[in-house]
Amino acid sequence: MACNNNTTNKRSFKHLSEAERGKIEILLNDGKSLREIARKIGRNVSTISREVKRGTVTQMKSDLSTYEKYFA
Repeated sequence: MACNNNTTNKRSFKHLSEAERGKIEILLNDGKSLREIARKIGRNVSTISREVKRGTVTQMKSDLSTYEKYFA
């Protein structure tokens, strides 16, 4: 006998689009906080945080000093 009493909800998430990633990059360059970016894009702060962490790389200048930058 089959039982169809599921207590879990179906997840309804979607990937960030290229346009959203571009907006994140622009807003980060403008010095906006993660909360402000999340509010403007309409996404959760943790989503923005994970994306920034995933897309941030360490760059090296010609004088051999390093800095971190997010690339969409």
